Amino acid sequence: MKIVFCKWFPFKGYKAITVLKWIIVRKDAKVAFTSVDYNHECIHYEQEKELLYIGFYLLYVLEFIVKLLYYRKWHKAYRSISFEREAYTNQYNTAYTVKRNKFAWRLYLKQRTNERY
Repeated sequence: MKIVFCKWFPFKGYKAITVLKWIIVRKDAKVAFTSVDYNHECIHYEQEKELLYIGFYLLYVLEFIVKLLYYRKWHKAYRSISFEREAYTNQYNTAYTVKRNKFAWRLYLKQRTNERY
C-alpha cells in the first residue's frame, strides 16, 4: 500500500484513512504514524476489498450514523463501528491480515460495546 501525506485530510483528530490502495496520513501526524497504525489501515484495506470498496464505504457511513443516533457522542459512535472495532482489536497483531477470516468484521456487529469513552 502506498502512503500519501496530506495537509488537510483526513480531518483533524484522525491520523490516517485508507482509500483504495492508498493510506492518506495527515501531515501533522507524520511522525506519530507507526507500524501499528499501518497495520490498522491494512485491516481496513482487507475490509474494503471484500465489500468491493463502495460497499465498505456505504456500510461504514450507515453504521456510523446509526451509532451516532444511538450514542449521541461522535467518538463513541466512531469507535463502536464494527470495522473500527475489528481494526483496533487486532492492530497489534502483524499476522492478522494473513490469517484473518473473510468478513470477520461481522463478528463485531453482534457484540455490544463495553468500552468507556
